[in-house]
Amino acid sequence: MDILKRLAYIGTVLALALSFTATAQSEINFSVWNYSLDIVQDNIDKFEAENSGIDVTLNDYAWPDYHDTMVLRFRGNNAPDALYVGQDWLPAWASAGWLAPFDEACPNLAQYVQDAADYAVNDMTYQDQLYGLPYYADTISFLYNAAILEEHGIAVPESWDDVLQASLQLKEAGMQHPFVYEYDQELPNFFDAFVAQVYGRGGDMFDEDLEPVFNDPGSEAYAHLQWLQDANTVHDIMELVPHETDVIRTMNTGQHAFTVVYNYVLAAMNEDATQARAGDFALALMPGQAHQTLGFAKFYSISQEAADDPASRDAACRFIEYMGGGDYAVATRWAAEHGLGFAQLPLFEVPAVRDTWNDWIEVDLLRQQVATARTGTWTEWTSIWSASFRPLLAQAMVGETSVADALDAGAARWIEYRESVRGN
Repeated sequence: MDILKRLAYIGTVLALALSFTATAQSEINFSVWNYSLDIVQDNIDKFEAENSGIDVTLNDYAWPDYHDTMVLRFRGNNAPDALYVGQDWLPAWASAGWLAPFDEACPNLAQYVQDAADYAVNDMTYQDQLYGLPYYADTISFLYNAAILEEHGIAVPESWDDVLQASLQLKEAGMQHPFVYEYDQELPNFFDAFVAQVYGRGGDMFDEDLEPVFNDPGSEAYAHLQWLQDANTVHDIMELVPHETDVIRTMNTGQHAFTVVYNYVLAAMNEDATQARAGDFALALMPGQAHQTLGFAKFYSISQEAADDPASRDAACRFIEYMGGGDYAVATRWAAEHGLGFAQLPLFEVPAVRDTWNDWIEVDLLRQQVATARTGTWTEWTSIWSASFRPLLAQAMVGETSVADALDAGAARWIEYRESVRGN
């Protein structure tokens, strides 16, 4: 953080401190999904020790239950003051008036946008208004077994044709399925991974008017789904597994050379204590002409209920700044001690983060991928549409339906959902 920004932050903290000394004790409720709750609580304890005027109550929910529980609380006028929010939920929650934009509730927090990855800023923005500071962020990446490629004299693939040719070479050498792929139509990851690969090719799913373009036979999305179908039904180079944990396990058997997953899966594959081939696995830029990929962010937000109460608003904004902004101490701790992905770009220069992450990923290459990462197309209806589109993708991938039929059906459903929400 530069000197001017640090001074501005210190000034904000001092001003808030003075305001809280003259007021009664403030209490805020913070809702999260239940990941590393001991660390979350410890961060809360540290915040409370530095902010004696504020008490924070932590409520946690299982990830599968979190979204629906928050919706029930919003509808029941029992919203938390501060909470985790996902990029795919923001449009619906913001349009319903359940979350408060920062320019109205926490205007001083907008300063941190300059330090965040572009895709994360987009994920935290709805109708040009900022609604969050990053808690966790990641990109979907193309990963490979460097030892296997070196053994067979294969260069790191630059294009999807390179991936195919490398896979066919490995198959000729005796590797039955060189590419292992997470394949479960129930998982949002399944759709996200497809989008990431389309972005790698330089393609889009939708145009600026939210018209679907993925079903155009000349589109990169169409070309890539055809590539995936051929990989399974013509070339037989893929092993389909139901979960990323299966990817970790099977990549460490040496039976596969390629996969597309989140970066935290690479950390797990390269973990010395648990994996037989730890250290063999590496990141490559997403194959394709553009080498772009999909990035996403989960973030801290303030509810409109909290924003409507001055004491709760000020306390919640102060808490969110501590957790997602300030000197990025909390984000640094998550990244350095627990390998959690981040959107705060200054962390790439923090020695504790670089030293830890370089054990399992090439940090500078990751930084290059993050710089070109793109956000998804998140609307009030995207999540519902995606749940209906994923089965179509799954069927097309294994040849149960044609690429044209799957994508045309997906486009028709997108238009149907869009019209039901926006009327056009």
